[in-house]
Amino acid sequence: MALEQKTIADSSATEPKIMMRVVTWPGTQNLLGYAVALVLCLLALVWAMDLRHAHFRIPFTYQGDSMFYHLVVKGMVDHGWYLDNESLAAPDKLDLRDAPTSDNNFYFALLKLMTLATKHYPLVLNFFFLLGFPLTVVSALYVFRRFGVSWGVAIFVSLLYTFLPFHFARGQHHLFLSAYYFVPLVVMVVLWICRGEMFLRDEKTGGQRLNWRDPKLIFSLILCLLVGSAGYYYAFFSCFFLLAAGGLVALRGKDARALLLPGLLVALIFTVVTINLAPSVTRFSDQGSAHFVRRLAGDADVYGLRIAQLILPVRWHRIEWLSDVKVDYNMRPLINENDDASLGVIGALGFLGLLWRLFFHKPEIERLSAEGSTGLRNYLSLFTGAALLLGVIGGFGSLVAFFGLPQVRAYNRISIFIAFFALFAVALWLDEFVRRRPDSRKRQWFFHAALGLILILAMLDQISPRFRPDHQRLTDEYMSDEVFVKKIESELPTGAMIFQLPVMSFPENPRINRMSDYDQARPYLHSRWLRWSYGAIKGREDDIWSRGVARKPAREMVETLAWAGFSGVYVDRFGYADNGAKIENELSGVLSATPIISPNQRQVFFNLTGFQQKLKEQYPQEQWAAKREAALQPVIAVWQTGFSDPEFGQDRSWRWCGAEGVMKLVNRTSRQQQVKLDMILAADNGGTVRMESRLFNDQAKVDWKGQPFSKTFTLPPGESALRFTSDARRVLPPNDFRELVFRVINFDLMLASTEEKKSQAATAR
Repeated sequence: MALEQKTIADSSATEPKIMMRVVTWPGTQNLLGYAVALVLCLLALVWAMDLRHAHFRIPFTYQGDSMFYHLVVKGMVDHGWYLDNESLAAPDKLDLRDAPTSDNNFYFALLKLMTLATKHYPLVLNFFFLLGFPLTVVSALYVFRRFGVSWGVAIFVSLLYTFLPFHFARGQHHLFLSAYYFVPLVVMVVLWICRGEMFLRDEKTGGQRLNWRDPKLIFSLILCLLVGSAGYYYAFFSCFFLLAAGGLVALRGKDARALLLPGLLVALIFTVVTINLAPSVTRFSDQGSAHFVRRLAGDADVYGLRIAQLILPVRWHRIEWLSDVKVDYNMRPLINENDDASLGVIGALGFLGLLWRLFFHKPEIERLSAEGSTGLRNYLSLFTGAALLLGVIGGFGSLVAFFGLPQVRAYNRISIFIAFFALFAVALWLDEFVRRRPDSRKRQWFFHAALGLILILAMLDQISPRFRPDHQRLTDEYMSDEVFVKKIESELPTGAMIFQLPVMSFPENPRINRMSDYDQARPYLHSRWLRWSYGAIKGREDDIWSRGVARKPAREMVETLAWAGFSGVYVDRFGYADNGAKIENELSGVLSATPIISPNQRQVFFNLTGFQQKLKEQYPQEQWAAKREAALQPVIAVWQTGFSDPEFGQDRSWRWCGAEGVMKLVNRTSRQQQVKLDMILAADNGGTVRMESRLFNDQAKVDWKGQPFSKTFTLPPGESALRFTSDARRVLPPNDFRELVFRVINFDLMLASTEEKKSQAATAR
């Protein structure tokens, strides 16, 4: 790097002139600016997260969706990568190809690098989350400086963008959404396209070609590779703004070829996302999509953006009356994660300013390319308007979901782009305000002092006290689970399997009494060599098996688990209305044993090894092998396309189905099985339900009361598809976006021999 030399003359009248050369490094001011921003960022982070009292080997969040990321990172530590985890979903294993997450492979690679430095997974998780703050402030600051924003103002708005309520509300619950440091860089590329700073054109021939010497083009291509590996939500929104930029340029120049470059970047992002999701796509093509993966088009309206949430204060604001305002507003319907979109006072002012410019200044296509900040504000206002049109409830995002892409449903997440547009506008207005005033050192000091004070007040406005983790409570809760699981491990051999009650499907299971989704992952997070039944993918065979076992009477359930090779039963009392009293009494009666109880009295463990040994002594080896096969390989029905999740009420269960549905009947043994199918078919609007398969073909005339249907047949080894069709009219209940045509009520599939035994037992009684 070349050195810059400055010549300074000594102007003393009494001494001879002495010439001095002061050597400085170019970019010193840049390094100092970034250093100041990072120091301020870290100071704010220590305050906001109360890091002085943090235990970094204890996770900052230990409940809800964050547990998914706990499980994934722990799986990396234990098994090298996240896709397969043999410690979960016993007696099989967890296959995360069923839960499409590989679109986040950039983040997984970053987590993998961190696990090479430490095997303590909470440390990795906490560091990944905290790293998002300095990376975001550097990313935003870089973009603001590239567009000529002064250092003081750039640092000011970069910090506000980094410490948005969105960052804390997503937190470790939506770990990868809180890592939004690519968003400013995407906006920079979008603005480059708008300003004509990057294009596909050969200046000599006028043809279209890639200029591999253009650093902005190379940067954009690399960024698209990263964005395509950093979650499909940000990738989708990035593609939207790239195409919007291309459309603006094409309209301004009346040349459709302006769409070629943004089209290329969008194609690159789409290709990378597709490649990353290939493991899940392959899995679904072989096995059908997992039940929870199916999204409804109506979800785009449920999780859409609400403009009011952008302007209103953060939830749990430190000023009581502002907090009350938010509580009152949140009494409205369809309040969910869109509540996290608050921009804070400064961001809201920038947002309203951009809307004012959009509606009252009405930037015209021909005048978009105005020089300096005027042109930038024009583009920012248009992109803000475009974001609202796409993201608001009932907006174009709703149409995108309706016409074939329901997987993108949480359009409120576009708020992080809107926030950057709004704060960018604030930066431009502040810079313009300063430039219009006479320049003097005193004025500069006063301005930056005022900016610092406003920054403190804005931070207090954006960061709710509730964002601060309760480190002591988290430590107590985490260590209680640690002690409990270590005690279980001391009693069992390596690789022992433990069945968990109540059964909770993975992922996205509704709350069960006081037990939150993913709570059954807790024991795995503390174990080293045990295997756990939790982690069975919702609707897959392992999940159906676990639910079938849990429905059995206590003695039959324990015997089935013993035959299947399980060494213990884990009970989370929070999952039961009676705090687990009934199931514990039943298990204690069957096992005649005292359970292990966790220090916080929440979890209970029953050791099955003694019972299993006594049971094994009662049967010869061949009979035991048959019992084991029957326990592990029962005939089951897997509900596939067309069918909804089960619903319960008044001593009955049912599943809705659309006009068409597929059920898979599974026999994993090596021989034919005689089975009996019992169910009630009902259609509220009346009609015919037809059933077609290689096993049997039948139909039933049904009405709202329901028509019983029973069939005994031979089920061959493997999988057999049973297809349902109905000509009944669709049911249209309010606020239910599913296709509802007919119901399958009280479905039961069992071996014919089991039915005979039940009949004989009833006759004997």
